[in-house]
Amino acid sequence: MTVRTMSADPAAVQLATQLTDLIRGSNLKPGDVVASEQDLRARHDVGRSILRQAVRILDERGVATMKRGAGGGLVVSPPDPRSAGRALAIVLESRMKGPHALERLLKATDTHVFLTATPRLELVECQRIRQLAQRLRRASNAGLMPAGEIGQLMVAIRRLVRDPLAGLAYEVTADYGQDLAPYSVVAGGQDFQRSWWDALLEMVDAQMAGDVAALFDLRRRQLAVIRDSQDAWSAIDREGRLLPPIETEQPIGGGSSPAERLARELLRDVRLLGWRPGARIGGAGDLLARYKVTVGTLRQAVRILEQNGVVRMERGRSGGVVVTVPDPARAVARALEYLGQTTVASDDLASFHRQLQLEAVSAACETPDAVRAERLKSVGESSIFDQLGPLSGDDAIEIFLSVVAAVSTQVTAPAVASVPGLRQALLRGDAPLARRIVLERTQNLPRL
Repeated sequence: MTVRTMSADPAAVQLATQLTDLIRGSNLKPGDVVASEQDLRARHDVGRSILRQAVRILDERGVATMKRGAGGGLVVSPPDPRSAGRALAIVLESRMKGPHALERLLKATDTHVFLTATPRLELVECQRIRQLAQRLRRASNAGLMPAGEIGQLMVAIRRLVRDPLAGLAYEVTADYGQDLAPYSVVAGGQDFQRSWWDALLEMVDAQMAGDVAALFDLRRRQLAVIRDSQDAWSAIDREGRLLPPIETEQPIGGGSSPAERLARELLRDVRLLGWRPGARIGGAGDLLARYKVTVGTLRQAVRILEQNGVVRMERGRSGGVVVTVPDPARAVARALEYLGQTTVASDDLASFHRQLQLEAVSAACETPDAVRAERLKSVGESSIFDQLGPLSGDDAIEIFLSVVAAVSTQVTAPAVASVPGLRQALLRGDAPLARRIVLERTQNLPRL
């Protein structure tokens, strides 16, 4: 097999971009048919192979999918945070280290959701998810872990909260965590799985009950399980990486195709190479032998990573899959594209923005004094709210603050007099005072 067959044809990428622009620029709604396969081939003068590659790209981006049979064709997909969440998670993986790097983002999201969204959950949806959770609990007690239903439960819980911004943040943290606990580790970590899932199943009941205190406590339990499992994870990963056949065994996490599972394993190789641009993961033949997959699965996995700016294919004897660096601006644009298809309630936007700002000032106050002072040198009191992301030193908080700021087009810039003392509080590392100033400032803002 030649390297050339690994990467998507440039004509397919161009066609996918054209179709994306067409769909986004039209009044088409989710479920609408753009055109039949035959019409698309005639209209764009492309062959079946190019069109099908373009459709796979559209499907990976969450834009559209091909429906077969009578009345089928290219169908507009409903708004789905998975593509945008994947892009943001990968950007953060390239910039941050360790499984705990997104804990501040998770804390901000949880605080917003537990205090605002949990009380207004719909009873019917709560009951449906609770029934699924109860089936999982019975299976868990019997020593079984039904992978498909676990995946369904994770998706259902995230969608239960009808807040696109919070849903996107949860998607990012889930993807990030799954990447840093690759299949090879999870496959050997049954004790970790049971403890983590037990806490998750209890969270379903706490959500239904509106028990906010229990939700926070259970989240702490989940995070503690992850911290306590790090040594075991490292040992499993060192000892030959327990890697079941990618294409034949049902995935433990549920809902992952062989290509997606392989993409996560390739991402692990990228991390081991330190995300060095130009570093070579391997040639096509090397990767086929290493992971024992088909050409089709390898091609799709590489395409997934190419779409997120993780790798590129280089031709020639010394070519192969080569590491690149994901573009944060491109990932943020994909997030804004997704959010533009949804409706974000003004109260939810203000609440989530506030929690991100509070986490930003806490993170800033915990940085070393000299680093914090250097960052504050060029920041005046009047612009400090716009600079909380960079001041935090937390890439996840910074990126999500930029996303929220782009969505919050009606926010009025505060006058200098409305934020007295914040810069001094940050200089001193006085987190309680800085957080109180942020609370007063954000509570007095006009509604978005």
